Amino acid sequence: MQHHASQTDTQTDSRFDLLGWSEALLRCQQACGKTRFYAELGQLLELLLPSDEYLVLMFDPKRPPELLHQRHPLQSDDFERYLQSAYVLDPFYRKGLQQGQQGVFRLRDILPADYHDYDQYYNSYFRHLKIADEVGYLIPLPAERRFVHIELARFAGRELFAIGQLQQASQLFSVVASLVIQHQQQLPQHEGSGCPEHDYIEAFYRRFGTEVCTPREHEVLCYMLQGYCVKTIASQMQLGLETIKMHRKNLYAKLHIGSHPELLALFIDLLTVTEPPVRCDPLLHNPRLQYSPALSEAC
Repeated sequence: MQHHASQTDTQTDSRFDLLGWSEALLRCQQACGKTRFYAELGQLLELLLPSDEYLVLMFDPKRPPELLHQRHPLQSDDFERYLQSAYVLDPFYRKGLQQGQQGVFRLRDILPADYHDYDQYYNSYFRHLKIADEVGYLIPLPAERRFVHIELARFAGRELFAIGQLQQASQLFSVVASLVIQHQQQLPQHEGSGCPEHDYIEAFYRRFGTEVCTPREHEVLCYMLQGYCVKTIASQMQLGLETIKMHRKNLYAKLHIGSHPELLALFIDLLTVTEPPVRCDPLLHNPRLQYSPALSEAC
């Protein structure tokens, strides 16, 4: 759907560009390399996308996420669990790991269609507050696998972000990205090759279900961990809907679960109690499952 700006809208945007944006931009430039930078950036982004929550994270596959800024810090077990382990299923994190992914993305646009179960789980498990709409910046740092994720969210009961606002944010992405990169380059750099113990989280993700499930069931499981429903999985795998339902039924039986949210909860629950290194399928250590002693000894 295209947004057609009226003459009044255009005049308003022009005044905004000359006054509010330029002043906030100057403050951000002056704050680069200083502790107040992300607070100033939040004021700049508020002019583009007014939001209830403003959160900045540094993602690095070799380290736990680093919370760089949060407008309204809140104590929450769910959010702490997100930072410790649940982030590995965050759609923005998974997208940011892909080569060349950068820009401004709306959560609903990067999630699969018909993701009702996943949406319910995402709101209750990944985030400590009910979110109605969420926009994320993905800003990769040059010559590194690290990337900065900026979250702007509106809570339940608020209007969704307008198409015009999202278009304007996308048009100005390069300005925001250059500010973030300039700021990060002025900070002390991380030393060493990362946290070896943290590598187990990606290993856990790769091995989850590989030995308990058949190859086809594991492929279905991986799609489900990304939030796909059976209809979309069938399309992705080019298989019949009933075939996918059969694979889902079989893996549910093997994992002793009965729903999509239970699968996601099982993944996170096992991840929080698994210690590195991960050399085999983490599901083999789930006491609810029946598995071969030979496979257990292999771990």
